[in-house]
Amino acid sequence: MAAFVFGICLSLVANIGSAPMLSVLQVTVAACPPLVLLLAVELLNGALKRRTDTESARAEQQQDESSLDGDRSIETSDVVRLRSVPASGSGSNQCTAEQRMWAYYISRTAAGHTPSGAELDRIAGTDNYGRRILRQWRAANKIPRQPQLTTAATAD
Repeated sequence: MAAFVFGICLSLVANIGSAPMLSVLQVTVAACPPLVLLLAVELLNGALKRRTDTESARAEQQQDESSLDGDRSIETSDVVRLRSVPASGSGSNQCTAEQRMWAYYISRTAAGHTPSGAELDRIAGTDNYGRRILRQWRAANKIPRQPQLTTAATAD
């Protein structure tokens, strides 16, 4: 924290010192970037603290609700539980991300469009998983391989 405050002060001094003329307007404009950075870091830090406090309160509440009997052993009290994700749509029709990607891929290729990995990520709600799935499907010959793009050499 001290290094951060020192860096802000140093940046303030350097910015103000680099102003061509020491008028009130130029000093104010020169001082803005480090002060805005300080404000942004403080706001982010406060938001993260609130989020952490809220999540820990929820975890404690869920732990209290899940313990019906009072004699819990030490081994079970240290278990980390994952937060449940609400199901989209009906509860009986649960598909994996790969299954949703496959259904989307089939529907788009039937319409004459080959979806990219980014499109697959968007429909499945994943991050950079679509490209990996496309590579796996190509390796397993589930889908055709992409044609190799070659550049023609131009003669001068």
